[in-house]
Formats: sequence, C-alpha cells, structure tokens
Amino acid sequence: MTMKVCLVTNAKEDTAAYTDGIFPADSEVLLLTAEEMEAQIEEINFLVPGHIDVNAEFLNRAKNLRLVHCGTGYNNVDLEAANKNNCYVCVTPNVAATSVAELVWSSLSSLKNHIAEFDAILKDGGWKSTDFIGIPEFKGKTFGVVGYGNIGREAARIARGYGMTVIAHDPYCKETNDGTALVSLDELIKSADFITLHVLLTPETTGLFGAEQFEAMKDTAMLVNACRGPVVDEAALVEALKAKKIAGACLDVFEKEPLDPKSPLRDLNNIVLTPHIAFCSNEALKGRYQFFADNAAKLVAGEVPNMAVNADQVS
Repeated sequence: MTMKVCLVTNAKEDTAAYTDGIFPADSEVLLLTAEEMEAQIEEINFLVPGHIDVNAEFLNRAKNLRLVHCGTGYNNVDLEAANKNNCYVCVTPNVAATSVAELVWSSLSSLKNHIAEFDAILKDGGWKSTDFIGIPEFKGKTFGVVGYGNIGREAARIARGYGMTVIAHDPYCKETNDGTALVSLDELIKSADFITLHVLLTPETTGLFGAEQFEAMKDTAMLVNACRGPVVDEAALVEALKAKKIAGACLDVFEKEPLDPKSPLRDLNNIVLTPHIAFCSNEALKGRYQFFADNAAKLVAGEVPNMAVNADQVS
C-alpha cells in the first residue's frame, strides 16, 4: 500500500528537520498548511492535523483517509464520523510528559519569583527597591495535581524534588504507587498552594475550574493549565486574578487559540502566558514524529495502529 501522509504545519522547514527519512519508504510525505491540505484532502491517507477541526463535514470529504493522528487529546476530531468512515483516530503516548512538566515548573518559578518583572526593570536600567517582594519557596508547600497520568506524575516527581507534599485528584486512578495521596477535587482545591491541570478535554472537564473553584482556593495559591484551554473558565480566571482571589496563574493553552490580541489576560501582571509550547522540547518532538512514522508503517502493513482510540470501531 502506497500511502500519502500529510502533516499540517506552517513551519515546513522545521517540520522537515524532524521528519525527513522516518516515514515508510513508499509513502509520499506532504508538509502542508491547513489551506493547502484542504485542496488535497480527498487523496490523503494519513493525517496529522495539529489543532484544526476534523469535523464530520471534513471527514466526509476525506474519502481515502485511514488515520487521523493526534497529540495527547482528540477533542478536535469527530470520533463518530471517523468511525462511520472507518478511519482510525490515534493519540500519542508518553513522549511529551517531561517536556510539559518542565514547562509547568519553569512557568511557576518565573511567576512566583517575578522573573519577567525584574528582568524588565533591570533591562530598563533600574534595580529592586526593596527585599520584601513576597516570594514563597516551593519547599514545604502542597502541590496539587488534577489528572494523574504520565504528565501529572512527572510534574509530581519534580515537586517531590523541591521537598513539597504532593496530592492528586483523578477519578480514574485508584492507586498512585508513589506515595501521592488521592483526594477529592474539593479537598485538593482548598489545600494546595500550587495546582496543575493535566486532564483530557471532555464534557465533564470543560469549565472544571471556574468562579466557584477560584473562590475556594487559597488567596496565595497559583494555578497552571497546560492541558486544554476550555478546562479553565477564562472570564472567571480574569476576575479572580484582578480581585487577588488567587495569587497567580500560568497558561499555556486557551479557550480559543491563537489567543485574541485583545484578551484581558494580556493585561494582567500576575499571570505567565505561553503560546501552547509545553510539548515542544526537541526530545518530545522527535519522539512524537517517530511515533507517527511507526504508526504509518503499521498502516502500510495492514496492521492496527498503536494507541487507536476507536480500534474496535474500524474494520
């Protein structure tokens, strides 16, 4: 089976550096923008869509599409429509856990230590005006992990290195096997000094953190979201940050991406914003593309690809 592989990207040269030579030899590998891909969708067999919406209308036009390959989540894919079209939908396993967890801690460190603020002051020729700048240490604090999968566990491992107490909430995890206490979401919200979110986007997790949760958090607590934007109610977060109901937040993902240039999040000084880059370490990208290529080889060989969430629905 000769297969046409398409990776949707606006950074073709950079993507080529990670993908050259790793896909099956008899595959045609296309690096296309979303617009370019749309013009060829009927011919594509294997698609890495990025963050574009793979809806029913799209899938009905993709007559030869056999596999849509996503990152850690597949909320941008209409799974029912994929099933009807006998198209596998795959997710990528534990290749970015370290990359995401490291960004969580980089962002938190920057936020709590006011790195951006003091960097700007010094580059403008200034100096600090006082030693009393309200910086807490991580040591001895409580780190709350919502969603205790691969990424959550890696973030917890780093927290323990700081000498923190780690608690977690995950209704699908019955035993952590690393000493981390599993608690209710309410208890975690009330107890944690720092909270990180690592859940899939589902109807149950949409708006998981909103006004009620921010009200229940400590006013010294900080929140990180590096999973999916809609897990956090951005309007409620803006109000909580303005009112100092929580001390700060770090966001790598947003309800709508790219982030609106006029978003009120951009005007806050107690937030760290990054443009959905948590998975972008060199090592994570290399592992991610290699996994895509390995699944392409399986498809060529007529085998079921790894990590297919609808394997039992595709004939």
